[in-house]
Amino acid sequence: MPSERSLSGIFAPVTTPFRGDTVDLDAFASNLRHYATTPLAGAVVLGSNGEAPLLDDDESDRLIEMAREVWPERKWLIAGTGRESTKATIAATRRAAERGADAVMVRTPSFYKRSMTGEAFVTFYRAVADASPVPVILYNVTIFTGVNLATEIAASLSSHPNIIGIKDSGGDVTVIADLVAGCRPGFGVLAGSTSAGRCTASPA
Repeated sequence: MPSERSLSGIFAPVTTPFRGDTVDLDAFASNLRHYATTPLAGAVVLGSNGEAPLLDDDESDRLIEMAREVWPERKWLIAGTGRESTKATIAATRRAAERGADAVMVRTPSFYKRSMTGEAFVTFYRAVADASPVPVILYNVTIFTGVNLATEIAASLSSHPNIIGIKDSGGDVTVIADLVAGCRPGFGVLAGSTSAGRCTASPA
């Protein structure tokens, strides 16, 4: 695991290659080996670019295992583990930790949109963070989920000792600035969608 618990640098959102309908683990490993030769601070597997919602648990687990085999220990390996239920998210998070993920990135649940209140998000994320063996990163990707994790809720969650950052993919620089200002010092704020198309982290 990286020696520092804080997030800083550029994190590559890794795609999931396929051969027909089958995940191509060899191509996935080859891509990661190439990325490992760059100054990237870490890699994010099973995010939106990794088509995580379309993969079953077996495929997801194998991708994390392969990533851990080829990705340098000194760089962050972050795995997406968001599911619709708290129970399923915790189970996926624990499996990711067992397979070597340094941290997990958990998208907002979103199917029952009217029920996704700030209170519901706080309850969900605190339960996941309490149960997670590795640090948790919040993931706000409204373009796909249709729900939004409000800045003030993220700021409240930043006080949890096992929640170390947030990736916001809204592309609004004002929101990023508000997150940096509102979250606790040292909390990582990752801009998942910018004009440069990069995922970068800035400690609050």
